[in-house]
Amino acid sequence: MKIDILRSFFRFYLAGKIPSQEKIKINSIKTILVMSNTAIGDTLFSTPALRLIKERYPNKKVIGLLNPKNSLLFDNNPYIDILILYSGKWRQFLRTVFELRRHNIDLAFIMHSNEPQATPMAYCSGIKYIIKIPNDQNEFNFLHYNSVTIPNRNEHFIDRRLNQLESINIYTKSYQMDIFPKEEWRKSIKGMLKDDTVNIGFQVGASTLSRMWFVEKWIDLARLVLNHNKNWHIVLTGAKIDKTSSSSISSVLSDERVVDLTGKLDLGGVSALIDKLDLLVTPDTGPLHIAAAMKTPTIAISVAGRALESNPRSKDIKHIFIQKQITCEPCVDKKCKYQKCMLQITSSEVFEKILNIVEFEILVFI
Repeated sequence: MKIDILRSFFRFYLAGKIPSQEKIKINSIKTILVMSNTAIGDTLFSTPALRLIKERYPNKKVIGLLNPKNSLLFDNNPYIDILILYSGKWRQFLRTVFELRRHNIDLAFIMHSNEPQATPMAYCSGIKYIIKIPNDQNEFNFLHYNSVTIPNRNEHFIDRRLNQLESINIYTKSYQMDIFPKEEWRKSIKGMLKDDTVNIGFQVGASTLSRMWFVEKWIDLARLVLNHNKNWHIVLTGAKIDKTSSSSISSVLSDERVVDLTGKLDLGGVSALIDKLDLLVTPDTGPLHIAAAMKTPTIAISVAGRALESNPRSKDIKHIFIQKQITCEPCVDKKCKYQKCMLQITSSEVFEKILNIVEFEILVFI
């Protein structure tokens, strides 16, 4: 109800407003805002754009508007000069607008920030040029400098962000996402993993139930891994909310080669841990993209997600996306509570992919 009232207010208040039609003169741009304050993966998708902006224009101030829940991953990013945190809540809206206005921002790229807050926030902050990833359904398109188009579902999420940089004469394509580990993160995981073993991570949880695999499937997969090689260890990862599932897995297996670190680390520690893994098996969720940023091979298991849009892209690191067709129409994606589609992904199928990656890596580095 509150969101509907505020949405109506901004529709009324902003109706008839016209964005600047002047061509962007890059020499007059002093400060650039990059808004990407949603989930971990969506924010990591924006890091190549941040890097390219700062590399091309090192003397321009770059401000990142990020989510406080995952800002730890970005607070030492050398391509962000100023970090401003905004969770997307209305009660923080005005405070954030006032903070943004203090920086006299010339240009905003709304890479991934939810409406009805994102565009009104940029406009109320006095930003002359507002550029947002095109979406023909956006109710505030009339305030965006760039033209309205239908989203291309065959285009990677990183490409959608990089395409917007053409407005400031950046045409380079780069898909490596960035995390810059702190020494304290590495210290927080010291002694948790054995160096002389193959450590395979299982990310049990996901942001929504529809993206989760079944505990029974994880157990079957773990048995295949443990029986294959006595030197292979399994590392269970996840947030505190995933503890019930991971505890079920570790208790059933009852094997000292299963290390359960679920809920024991902050995001920095999780990143350092994933960096040490030989492989991460995971649903299409935040740790998948952390692994890609840390250059750790991955196997993603998904139905609702689309590999073309979100699977990590790398020339050097193997990333496999196991994709199945949806079984229900229409698909409600994140709202789904039945997981029927995920039943199509078998433990043996995932294990074959594990062999494909891990044994290949062993052969390469022997």
